[in-house]
This record gives sequence, C-alpha cells and structure tokens, in this order.
Amino acid sequence: MNTDISDMQRVVQNKSVESEAYKKQLHIWLGVGSAGGAISMVSLATSLPDPSSTLVFLQLSLWSFLVGVVGAGASLLFLSLRADALGEHYAAAHNRDQLNTAVKVIPVVISSPQRLADDANQERNIMIEKSQKEHNQAERAWKFSRWYKGAWVISLSVSAAAFIFGFAWPLTQISFFETSLYCHENAKCTQEPVNADFSGAQQEQ
Repeated sequence: MNTDISDMQRVVQNKSVESEAYKKQLHIWLGVGSAGGAISMVSLATSLPDPSSTLVFLQLSLWSFLVGVVGAGASLLFLSLRADALGEHYAAAHNRDQLNTAVKVIPVVISSPQRLADDANQERNIMIEKSQKEHNQAERAWKFSRWYKGAWVISLSVSAAAFIFGFAWPLTQISFFETSLYCHENAKCTQEPVNADFSGAQQEQ
C-alpha cells in the first residue's frame, strides 16, 4: 500500500519555517529591546539634575540590559552552530545508509585459506569501515546539536530574564520602596523622601 505523504511533508516544512521565523523575531526583539532599554535609561539619567547619581542608581539595570544583549547574540550563535551540527549529522547519516545499502548488495566470500577470502572481501570490508566512520560522525554531530540546543535555551532564557529585570528593578524601587530618581541639591538619593525644615519659619511666625 503506497501512501502519499507529500502533503504531510509540506505541512511539516511550513511549520518548521514558521517556527524559525518566530525564533528570529524573538532574538531580534530581545536584542533590540535590551539595547533600547539601556539607551532609554541613560537618556532619562541625563535629563535629570544629577545624572551621575541617577546612573549609579540605574547601574543594575544597565548591566542587566548588557547581559540581555550578549545573551541574545549568544543564543543566535548557538542556534547557528546547532544548524551546522544537524546538517553534518544528516549528511553523515545519509552516507552511512548509502554505504550500508551497497554492502548488502555485495555477497560475503567464504574461502579457504582465509587469505583468499580476505582479498575477495576487501572492497566490502572497506565500505563497512567507511560506514562505521560515517556512523560515528553522525552520532557525534547529533550530540553536539543537542548540546547547542541546550546552550541556546539557556542563553535565550538569560537574555529574557535580564531584559525583564532591567525594567523591573527601577520600577520596583520607585513603586514599593519610595525611591526617587530625582536628587535634591546637596542631598543624597535615598529611600527616604527629603523633607524641608519649616521650624525656622514657624518660629518667625
């Protein structure tokens, strides 16, 4: 019974292309987003009266955005290396299967003395050795592809976490700890609001 699987192959191929497009968009979004976040933080600091103190306050965010950019770039590198490893794996596996098919066609010669049999089976034995080498190469490339995939997932997760932390850090400090980005003149940026001293004015009244 012959089953036409061309439609299924086309669906799988389309979904694979769609998945790669989403991955590419995610990498670009994280890299550009982290870089844009760092630029926005620096622009915010330079627009305030005391940019030096503000930059000190935002340094965790800036470092986090840097990690986000590096993580996004590293994930692209690992994804590219994984694609190379998979290509090597499939090429070696194809060569192995072709050699195994050719070996099955060649009959084994049994003769006495053994030297005659070895001479007659020399071509077949060489093909078996090549097949084993291709098999080892395919397995090694597959292991590398699995390692690169794990490194890709880790680097992409780190990039995403760093991007989120870059914005969450100042928002958390401002929202829950009443930290102010604005530093009053001759005063340090602290978590306590700066209160003016009205005692002198009350005494004059």
